[in-house]
Amino acid sequence: MHASKLISSSIISLHPDDNGERALKLMDDLRVNHLPVVRNQSYLGSISENEILEWDSTDEFIEQHLNNLAAPYVVGDQHLFDIIKVLEENSLSVVTVLSEEKKYMGAISNRKLLYTIAKSSAVQNIGGIFVLEMNQNNYSMSEIARVIESNDAKILSSNITSTPDSTKMELTIKVNVTDISSILKDFERFEYKIMASYHESSSQEDFMQRYESLMRYLNP
Repeated sequence: MHASKLISSSIISLHPDDNGERALKLMDDLRVNHLPVVRNQSYLGSISENEILEWDSTDEFIEQHLNNLAAPYVVGDQHLFDIIKVLEENSLSVVTVLSEEKKYMGAISNRKLLYTIAKSSAVQNIGGIFVLEMNQNNYSMSEIARVIESNDAKILSSNITSTPDSTKMELTIKVNVTDISSILKDFERFEYKIMASYHESSSQEDFMQRYESLMRYLNP
C-alpha cells in the first residue's frame, strides 16, 4: 500500500496566514496534534499543538514561526512501512505526502494508518503469534519459514524489533494456525529462545466482533 492511496480526505492543511487559534481549532476538530503548512502547493513544514502553545500568544500568525518548523514527509509512492517509520521517528500524528516534484498531495493521519493495518488480512485472519529472540547474526528468515512450513503452517506477518547497541533482536511472527504447540517445540529443539506466545482460540464470530469494535473506535 503506497502513501498516495492512504491520504486522509479529512485532513486540512494550514496556510502561513492562519493564526495559532485557527490551527488549534482545526487540530481539535480533526483529533490530531499536527498539521501541514502549505502555500500554493509548496510544503513549508509541519506545526504541532505544543509548538503553538509555546508562543507568546496564539493570536500570532504561523508566518512568524516558519523558520522553526520541521518538515518531515513521505513521497507518494513510498510504502506503508516507510510511512510508519517517519511517523514514529518524528512522533507525528499526521505525516505529509509529496509528489516526486515535491508538491503537496495531502496528508495521512495515524488513525488512517491504524485503520489500514487493522483491515489487512494478517490482522483479520485468526492465528497464533509467538516471539523469538536471537542474535542478529543468526537471523535467517528462510530457516524460520522452513520450520513453520514443516508444521503445515504459513507466515501471515512478521516484525523485527532491535535494540540500539545490542546484538539481540526479537522477531514477532503470526501464522495461519491457532495450535502452534508443535511449531514452538521445533523452535525449542533448534535452540531458539521463545520470549512469548499467544494462542488465538476464539471463534471467527468473536474475532469479528472485536474487529468491528476497533473500527467503530477509529471512526466514531
